[in-house]
Amino acid sequence: MTQTPVTLGILASSLHVGGAEQLLLEFLRRLDRAKFTPRLYLLRELGPVGDEIKALGVACRAEIQGRDWGLIVPVKLASLFALDKVRVLMLVNHRNALAYGVPAAKLARVKAVVNWENETFKRYRFNGAFMALRRLLTPGVDAFVAAARGHANYLVERERVPARKVLPIVNAVDPSRFRSPLTREQAKEKLGVPPGRKTAGILAVLRPDKAHDLFLRAAARVVGAIDAHFLVIGDGPLRQNLEDLARELGIHDRVSFLGFRREGLPDVLAALDLVCLSSKPMQETLSVAALEAMSTGIPMLATRVGFMEEIVIPGETGLLVDSGDLDGYAGALRRLLSDDEARLAMGRRAKELVLSRHTLDAMARGFEELFATLLGPSPDLARLRGPEALRLCLIVSWPELGQWRLLQNLRARVNKVDVICPAPRGPRAPVALRSALQALCALTRLGGYNLMVSWSTNQGVCLGLALRFVPRALRPEHICRDFHFDPTRSDTRYRLKLALLRLALPGIDRFWCTSRSECAVYAKRLGLAPERLSFYPDEPHGELIDRPRTRPGDYVLAYGNSDRDYQAVLRAAQDLAAPAVILTQAYALDGPLPANVRVIRDRLDNEALARLIEGAAVVVVPTVKRELAAGQNVMLEAMSLSRPVVAAANVATVEYSEEGDAAYFYEPGDDRELLAKLAKLFADPDQAAAMGERGFAAARRLLDDHWKIFLSLAAKGR
Repeated sequence: MTQTPVTLGILASSLHVGGAEQLLLEFLRRLDRAKFTPRLYLLRELGPVGDEIKALGVACRAEIQGRDWGLIVPVKLASLFALDKVRVLMLVNHRNALAYGVPAAKLARVKAVVNWENETFKRYRFNGAFMALRRLLTPGVDAFVAAARGHANYLVERERVPARKVLPIVNAVDPSRFRSPLTREQAKEKLGVPPGRKTAGILAVLRPDKAHDLFLRAAARVVGAIDAHFLVIGDGPLRQNLEDLARELGIHDRVSFLGFRREGLPDVLAALDLVCLSSKPMQETLSVAALEAMSTGIPMLATRVGFMEEIVIPGETGLLVDSGDLDGYAGALRRLLSDDEARLAMGRRAKELVLSRHTLDAMARGFEELFATLLGPSPDLARLRGPEALRLCLIVSWPELGQWRLLQNLRARVNKVDVICPAPRGPRAPVALRSALQALCALTRLGGYNLMVSWSTNQGVCLGLALRFVPRALRPEHICRDFHFDPTRSDTRYRLKLALLRLALPGIDRFWCTSRSECAVYAKRLGLAPERLSFYPDEPHGELIDRPRTRPGDYVLAYGNSDRDYQAVLRAAQDLAAPAVILTQAYALDGPLPANVRVIRDRLDNEALARLIEGAAVVVVPTVKRELAAGQNVMLEAMSLSRPVVAAANVATVEYSEEGDAAYFYEPGDDRELLAKLAKLFADPDQAAAMGERGFAAARRLLDDHWKIFLSLAAKGR
């Protein structure tokens, strides 16, 4: 059965020549008409790009606003949307499209509204009043599409758009449109550029924010040192002023004003050795003209405006200069025009970047996926976001001092990562109070993130209790990690803890557990859908893995402060022909100790603990119960330092090694089995060393892949 295409309404003010308007035209060329039927609504005149869209067969309604203002315009629009059965409305980058389109969509009961943003730092008349109106209209917009990764940050941080509503779909071009059959010299000859001259061109509308005067003044400084010609491609209200400036600077014979060149643009680009952008930081975002030129293999000289650093990578695809810096701009222009080898290499890399990241087909598919998601039963943008869109808040229980490898990897790959953690110094408050304060801090930041991860149950419960009173549509996704309980306990204190957890469940979207078996147990015990729980392994310690390798010592080491069975270690040690060390601050060991056992009560810093592990021949993880996840951190620490492990088998420890690979396992409490496994390792040092090496390799792999696991699980969405 053939599905009827969804009517997609597109509302703009008018469509004169510009980057955003060109993007809209190219998007509509590629829109899947089997899925969506576009209809164009223009508040004012159609404009040249509007004429081209109409030629594509898109139904257009223009001059809707006329001389009307106020509530009349939304009512007129709403009647048109209802008549045309618009289900998705896309607003295009214009102030009045947002102001009139959102209320009109609500009146017409349009299912989804998308605001396609392509401006940064633009200041309107009565800008404060408009920004206040914009914030009032934000609840009526289901998604704000940003033109670049940095643009998404700008919308959240500067314009206060909730992060959960922001999705970057980067500006793109069709490289095939700009291929020319001409060689560079043939193209230069066609434009009247004398043979042998280097060429630099600026491709932009001639208006104040594009700062063509900076380009021309820099050109005037360069022509004395380099035989160069400069092309100004585009038209606009400042053309006469700029021609006059070229004459004043004495370079009018070195500058060609080519006007607007839509059809002949490929041949013009073929004549360029360098493309330039000199904009002020008024509304530039990610220049479409720059992408067009770079797609043909031309490097870019640009001012550091908008988010141009995402495509102009200094020394790789071009050079960046501060806006308005004439000395810097002229110096960069001279450098690029005089170094043929570097310029050609940058051009090749510029082309590769555009072809890999900025294709129109990918952009069109991104919009189609967005529309389909908003029309679906779960209109959540989370599953559409790649790492470049992830704005993440981690709520942790320890002071984060910069050594966390996962955090370093995430910050290098995602849009934004913040951490809410206790202060590294000062009085240590009770766990419950610290967790409650962290939850309150997180509540004040909800709009800035699309994902929050509580790194332990205490933080997860406190934040979940708070978020259960915040509608899901108004908050980021919340994940509780390291969520585990002891299914064998039934005391009053533990029942209270479970009761609080149950109360917090509506404020927790997903759970990351320390073992696969826990996922099944908790899903059944708490009545959760299985897809809400995932196995997420602990991360090995990168600073331990990076330490110089050392030879093992001669003792057995057992350590840890939670859920430990040191009595089993003592019983086994009595018959073990090797010394044993127990490190603990939490357990009182009754009775006399065996002569070969030493207990350390001091709290060791990271360096002292690492040396203690390195001095061991074997590390024991003596946890109490098979049903309770515990001890996996100790196991990973030992593996990271290439020490073999003998661990009590529980739901967590068995996730990190097969029997005999990096560890031996024994039944919790069975000191005879523990003794047998220890004796086996001491009797065969080569086997012990091999297990340690396998453990190190496994820890190394897990450390390298851990950030990938995090992002893979985060991408599942709520």
